[in-house]
Amino acid sequence: MATMADRSIVPGAPYPALFGAVLPELPGSRHAGIRRLREASFDRFMALGLPGPKAEAWKYTPVGRLARAEFVLAPPIGLARAHVEPYLVRGATHLVFVNGHFSADLSDAESADERITVASLAGALERADPAVVAALPESDPTRAFSALNEAFATDGCLIRLTEGAALAQPIQLLFVSVGQDRPVLINPRNVVIVGDEARLELLESHVVLGGNRSLTNLVNQVMVGKGAELRHDRLQTGAAEGTIIGQTHYDIAADARLTQTLATLGGALVRNEIRAVMQGSGIEAAFNGMYFVRERQHVDNNILVDHAAPGSVSDQFYKGILDGQSRAVFAGKIVVRRDAQKTNAYQANNNLLLSPDAEIDTKPELEIFADDVKCSHGATAGELDERELFYLRSRGLDPATARSVLTFAFAGAVLERFTNPAVAQQAKTALLRGLPGGAALEELA
Repeated sequence: MATMADRSIVPGAPYPALFGAVLPELPGSRHAGIRRLREASFDRFMALGLPGPKAEAWKYTPVGRLARAEFVLAPPIGLARAHVEPYLVRGATHLVFVNGHFSADLSDAESADERITVASLAGALERADPAVVAALPESDPTRAFSALNEAFATDGCLIRLTEGAALAQPIQLLFVSVGQDRPVLINPRNVVIVGDEARLELLESHVVLGGNRSLTNLVNQVMVGKGAELRHDRLQTGAAEGTIIGQTHYDIAADARLTQTLATLGGALVRNEIRAVMQGSGIEAAFNGMYFVRERQHVDNNILVDHAAPGSVSDQFYKGILDGQSRAVFAGKIVVRRDAQKTNAYQANNNLLLSPDAEIDTKPELEIFADDVKCSHGATAGELDERELFYLRSRGLDPATARSVLTFAFAGAVLERFTNPAVAQQAKTALLRGLPGGAALEELA
């Protein structure tokens, strides 16, 4: 049997040296309580170690090289608005972060509504905001990357809506990573609190510009109150470099509505973890995802939906497109606890392999302790339909264009689930530009 030591890799000496050097300058460290929290989190990170090849949840996604990396914290960088304009959604309130640092020049003013807080997390830490201080240690205590984030968190956002509050426009969080001469460590931390009966449309965009040897270690903590509604669109695009490892944790109260749609269209190594705890009855939650990997890119989607109370519905719908020598992982799990009778939970993962060298590892899973439930799961992997290709070829399309048309149509079932049309358009355009001859088909989007 593998021991804990077999399942983890001890981080190298550069990590303690970096932490000791930057701790006095990290936001909020002048407050003794926050400083102690950071120190305890770093000690936990060193004790846990990074996941090794025998860690079940990470066996298809090796991260051992990160234990030896000599990172520096990403410095603030000024960008002209022209660099980020293509990624901004018109009509939204924008918070822009460049290499993990809030850019006031590229962002909009904070909300004037006293029921709504939209602010930089660094500022909240400097003020020792009670909501932020309370939320920081609430992430997974057994997850090394969460502990690393708690220790080094530099910035991110605090969004808080009190009971019944609603914004007329969406909020967009735009995270831009810019290449540096040395490997950089970026630790965004976002705290989102949607009060009872409140409404929020949240757009989360991650963009990698240029060659980038960065590690973006993201943690989202999201609390959705009773009868509240959250629509959360997430889009990851940009250069085929950089590493993004992130966890989004949802705590969902009774009668709430949650829709999350995620598209991963860039990055050398990307791992998206979703943890959703359905704390009450009458919840409806949908988790949609689409990923497109090529060359030697690697994407890992790891999802856990935990039904802790009776009478709620969840739906996981993920599609993947793999080309070149890429690899994708999908591990989706539904847990139905003993008291969660009358649960309806569904899960599907469909994959399209465009290359014989591409590989998909998919593991849908059900863990059910109740007996009055409706649950199903399934996974598929296959190639393009030769009959459909023949039909398009007979209409005058060349082979590359015909394949791109069918591939785009395969992804469309997920991309159409984005709440915000502008985000859907950005995702469709990014997908087409990555397909052979796809740029000529952008009118399809």
